[in-house]
Amino acid sequence: MRKKTIENINKLFQINAQENSEEIFTTLKSIIDFKSGYIFYSNPKRLEYSYNSGLKYKYYLEEKLKIQNMSYGKLRITRNRKFTTGEEKIFKLCTAIISEIIKDLEITKITKMQVKTLQKGITESSRAYKSEKQKNEFFANFSHELRTPLNAIINSSELLSEKILGDLNTKQTEYVKDIKISGLLLLGMINDILDMAKFESNALKLNISQFSAKRMLDEVCNIINPIAEKKEISIEKNIETEINITADYQKVQQILFNIITNAIKYTPECGKIVININKNEKSILISIKDNGIGIDKRYHKKIFEKFTQLNGKKDSNGLGLAITKEFVKMHKGKIRVNSELGKGAEFIIELPLVF
Repeated sequence: MRKKTIENINKLFQINAQENSEEIFTTLKSIIDFKSGYIFYSNPKRLEYSYNSGLKYKYYLEEKLKIQNMSYGKLRITRNRKFTTGEEKIFKLCTAIISEIIKDLEITKITKMQVKTLQKGITESSRAYKSEKQKNEFFANFSHELRTPLNAIINSSELLSEKILGDLNTKQTEYVKDIKISGLLLLGMINDILDMAKFESNALKLNISQFSAKRMLDEVCNIINPIAEKKEISIEKNIETEINITADYQKVQQILFNIITNAIKYTPECGKIVININKNEKSILISIKDNGIGIDKRYHKKIFEKFTQLNGKKDSNGLGLAITKEFVKMHKGKIRVNSELGKGAEFIIELPLVF
């Protein structure tokens, strides 16, 4: 039974984003028995895909569709008998895989829209259009070719860590955790490269909504915790419960993700990171402070430039802070750093309370 489940889960990895959505539900149905299914998008709210949508059943499983713990929709399946705990765990894993499939489809649509828009340009820009089109196509292919196997690695490590397929010994648990952490960091680097390409082709847009700052921060920390725990770094969160932000949820999450992972990278083992979020009459103020190696004052502006790698570090693509600054600017906000060598660093982000 376990072998058959794994084989069917592997079939999900093989689904191409451009295939019919029915293929997603057909494959999922071979893993978990259900009668109807739905895929909803959060913003704007709409039913995107459905399977036997005209029928209603008593019990359901529902999970958020997420990319790097950032929710953009939800997947639901229903039937007339209760779902088991094992089915709930497997459904959670399958949803993570399907999240990537749907997101790849979205990227493909964006690329097609970019190409279509460029085709309407004036004749004088035809040479620039050809170059831009080739770049967009390259990065779309780059995204699919790299992220598909990487997501298979991350989701397989998640399956093992959940012990759905049996118990692991202490050493195996540690190795599986290392695989997941390395996969997440590499996926973040790939996403940074793709985001920068979108900036340069003016393809990134804001998707504004109102959300809880506390919930957003909790979701970021949930995905970052395994990386922090590896170095025994504690993360302290100080935030007023009822702070709401009007902004692009995913991009603000990415801002925090980039800065906190950076803080973890440059903070020694058993260090500490303190995150404060508060507000005044006009702005949300986010402070992320660590007790790491610090940054020389002469580099305070340079670190926000593309491909900057200080202290001889070659374990990143040098894009994280550059993208963070662009996301802040898109929100008409400000970002600055207070730091000295050997005295840690504090990044302060100021975003308008109402965008």
